[in-house]
Amino acid sequence: MYRQRQQLWDQIVTEVTEQYRALGPDEKNWLQPRLLDIAALQRQLNCLFVTAAGEQHCAQCAGDCCSAGHNHMTLVNLLQYVNRQEQPPVPNFSCCCPFIGDLGCLLPAARRPYNCISFICDTIESSLDAEQAKEFYRLEARLRQLYLAVARRYQGAAMTGLLLQYRRLQGRSFFHRNRCE
Repeated sequence: MYRQRQQLWDQIVTEVTEQYRALGPDEKNWLQPRLLDIAALQRQLNCLFVTAAGEQHCAQCAGDCCSAGHNHMTLVNLLQYVNRQEQPPVPNFSCCCPFIGDLGCLLPAARRPYNCISFICDTIESSLDAEQAKEFYRLEARLRQLYLAVARRYQGAAMTGLLLQYRRLQGRSFFHRNRCE
């Protein structure tokens, strides 16, 4: 099963890279500012997470919330690499989350899946003061809007992970435009 997931992941990375390269300038010009905004918002959310001693809290519980992460990586997250002509970290599908290593998440905050960057447990949330918590949820709402805007535009950009979404596409491009967008 792990080997199949790895092969599927490799195929997805190849297809997304090729499909992105084939996009016209109008599509890339639509996507790129949104990818930059997503990355900036995710860095801001991570700053609040760090302010709340999130890294220490996560180390104490060994990243228990990461145990459901194997389907979180979305098209938006992969595009953060593809857009820069970089390769994402090599996932290990035998782990609870394929992007967790010995020292924590292998993905920089700006490129983490929405579920990963936007979730804070009660312990972390209680470590934020009222203004910080308000700011966290304001940023999270804006981030969600951006992810959903991309998902409304492209069939392959749903909030579900790439492994699941690939099967739903049934051979269509990740960048196949939705009719309602």
